Amino acid sequence: MQVLRGLKELSEFDGPFGLALGVFDGVHLGHQAVIEAARGVGALGVLTFDPHPVQVLAPDHAPLHILSSLDQKERILSELGVDFLVIIEFSAEFAAREAREFADDLFATGVKKLSAGDDWSFGRGRKGNMQNLREWGCESGVEVLEVSAISQDGIRISSTRIRKCLKQDDLEAVAAMLGRHYSVLGEVVRGRQLGRTIGFPTA
Repeated sequence: MQVLRGLKELSEFDGPFGLALGVFDGVHLGHQAVIEAARGVGALGVLTFDPHPVQVLAPDHAPLHILSSLDQKERILSELGVDFLVIIEFSAEFAAREAREFADDLFATGVKKLSAGDDWSFGRGRKGNMQNLREWGCESGVEVLEVSAISQDGIRISSTRIRKCLKQDDLEAVAAMLGRHYSVLGEVVRGRQLGRTIGFPTA
């Protein structure tokens, strides 16, 4: 899977493509539906943001537990058959851009189809919504698909709900919402190798 940094690199992408938009923290079944909706017009791309927008917009309310690091997100998306990932650096400056300006920059990349969740918002003050994106996309000849939420047991699947289930150690519910078992990536730190001297080799 190819990784692109910013819309400038995306505009240099060769060939037609569809693009799924979102934060995709956890890449749960709802996110996967958004990604699938962007297929069918050439290469399949995903546009996401790093760091998580709430860490910039409202750091005091940011979740302590991000479900998927950028590395994990890349691995999961690659396994889903995504052709390329576009990473937008989310900063206070980026958050201050008007919704129409961001949308026009997206359309200018040559994208043929855009998809996002029904609750997706963007631009300064999160004033841009899916209705805006559809209307502006129509003006620019870009197909925009609004993807409805997926529910489990009558409740909307969301990253927030998954975090709550993790806190309650309900790993079965977490796996059902993710469509896979939950995993955490960690770095093995080389120790002093003392365990092997007593028959218990460790890192």
